[in-house]
Amino acid sequence: IGDTLPLLLAYKADVVLSSEFTERRVHISDFIEGYRKTGIAPDELITAVLIPKPAETVVIRSYKVSKRKDLDISTVSGGFSLMLENEQVQKIILAFGGMADMPKRASETEKFLTGKPWTRANIEHALKILGNEFTPLSDARAGAEYRNLVARNLLLKFFTETSTPGL
Repeated sequence: IGDTLPLLLAYKADVVLSSEFTERRVHISDFIEGYRKTGIAPDELITAVLIPKPAETVVIRSYKVSKRKDLDISTVSGGFSLMLENEQVQKIILAFGGMADMPKRASETEKFLTGKPWTRANIEHALKILGNEFTPLSDARAGAEYRNLVARNLLLKFFTETSTPGL
């Protein structure tokens, strides 16, 4: 699920991997390769996670939905990054955990929103795209339909927290 991984994707973080003789830096999106699979070699350790300081014009938020308030793996988690210029989306990252076999970005939803005004009408359309972008599994924490609903609600919450009143 990766409670923190969607946030690290939103921040565009890097992982530093070190072995006895080498050190390398890997972008978080390249580090996560699949379900319980990373790009770490058998002789490497994670020695750092580098989180770049975002520009002042970038808004980053993280959300977690779980059954219990504390000490629980999330059902769905989200890490979002938004850069607006004149109320128009310049850059956006919508990363989710619990929606696929590994934390992933909602790339089609991101493409739709990029270059468009940050308005409720555009978000309503984006919610439809997001609803079809993932095929989550049903498990002990939640069903697929519920996860899709939560993911859409997290995007709506992000919009509400970052929009200008009246848009």
